[in-house]
Amino acid sequence: MSVPSLEFLVFCACVAVLLAPSFGPAWRQCVLLVANVAFFATFATGPVSVVPFAVFLIAGFGAMRFVERYKNRWVFYSILVGLTFGLCWLKRYAFVPSTALLANVYLTVGLSYAFFRVVSLVVDAYQNALPARVSLVSYANYTLNFTTFVAGPIQLYPPFRRDEERPARLSAEVAGRATERIVMGLFKVMVASPALLFAHQHALQWSGSALALPARVLDTGLILAIYPAYIYANISGYTDAVIGAARFLGMELPENFNVPFVARGFIEFWGRWHMSLANWFKTYVYSPMLLAMMRRFPSAAAAPTLGVLAYFVTFFLVGVWHGQTWMFVIFGFVNGAGMSGNKLYQLAMTRWMGRVRYQALCAHPAYAAVSSGLTFFWLCLVLVFFWASWTQLGDLVRVAGAPAIGLAVAAVILGFALLYWPAIAIATAAGRILAKTPAGYLRAAGYAAVAVVVVTVAVIFNAPAPQIAYKAF
Repeated sequence: MSVPSLEFLVFCACVAVLLAPSFGPAWRQCVLLVANVAFFATFATGPVSVVPFAVFLIAGFGAMRFVERYKNRWVFYSILVGLTFGLCWLKRYAFVPSTALLANVYLTVGLSYAFFRVVSLVVDAYQNALPARVSLVSYANYTLNFTTFVAGPIQLYPPFRRDEERPARLSAEVAGRATERIVMGLFKVMVASPALLFAHQHALQWSGSALALPARVLDTGLILAIYPAYIYANISGYTDAVIGAARFLGMELPENFNVPFVARGFIEFWGRWHMSLANWFKTYVYSPMLLAMMRRFPSAAAAPTLGVLAYFVTFFLVGVWHGQTWMFVIFGFVNGAGMSGNKLYQLAMTRWMGRVRYQALCAHPAYAAVSSGLTFFWLCLVLVFFWASWTQLGDLVRVAGAPAIGLAVAAVILGFALLYWPAIAIATAAGRILAKTPAGYLRAAGYAAVAVVVVTVAVIFNAPAPQIAYKAF
């Protein structure tokens, strides 16, 4: 089943109807279990195709129970390594020998997100941080939660348990806001996202043509700048739709995006972009790693350096998680370098100027605009390894030429910087107008118009089911 899609929304509506009667937590758990298993089955090509996924989940449940009872540190670490290797093996990472891989085709959709949930349960069980003992049914519902199964967002167990036992109340106002969010999510995924992807692919086609220098600069700049907008529309639209749909099921999923393009540094960017993923890595990788290193090197002078190293390793792993090929190792390296480089710069500027003067500089409109432009360019650079192969990169560099690429980079940074404050002003004004618009005719008419566009694209034009970029992970 494609998510989000009209078919998915009908499925959610049927589940919501079954959950409407207040028969207690046991009824809710049973309905969700049937829904989650049914949704999971839509991705299977046969009973055998789900066996590796099922074995992974069963192993995770056993690991959680084991560390819950036996608090052996080395066994705990061994389990984490085993789960990580199991993910890499099932996802066919490039460093795993091909002779060791399973020959048959099996289900991997949602496996990476299930891995996050399983590891969080194992770690929390080891640390006695779970709110209650996790039953097998609750474990299955958590790891297979159909609203977050395909591409997140990554919800930790405590808030899931809260919604499982005491579903969030659904008032008329909440239902209206959730509906609006679903409509805008579908618009992003079904209309904006395909249009941006088409524009990016069109720019790539032009890159192979014999163009004059100004045209090569423009085309290279578009290739760099459009793809981040496409990824944002794609995954944030998906997130909007599933968060809105889950609200009708009494679930409050975590937010994933908070206007990331206003970030004035790469660290701030990852505090706004795919926040559930970043928060998971900060909770279960960055913080434990930094704490362990600070215990090993307790010197206060070493703490900033250790923080830089922890940033690099954590967000290098964030990058590597995104794919199985060696291109994603480079992606992880550039991503980690952006985080650690940003932190090193902050430390250097604070030592040179002092904290107060540096904060004042950061607040200056011109400095903030340039910072945002550099941040956006680094995102463009990171995402190059998201869509390009070495052959594509080589062809692009050869055809465009160094002068055009250099000018395109400068144009992306300067163009984003010049548009930064006007775009924020327009977005702020639009947000205020929308917030003050009464939840009556005007607001309903606006979202109804957007819904008509979505239905037209999806049904009348027989558009294919939207592809979610993060579904592959």
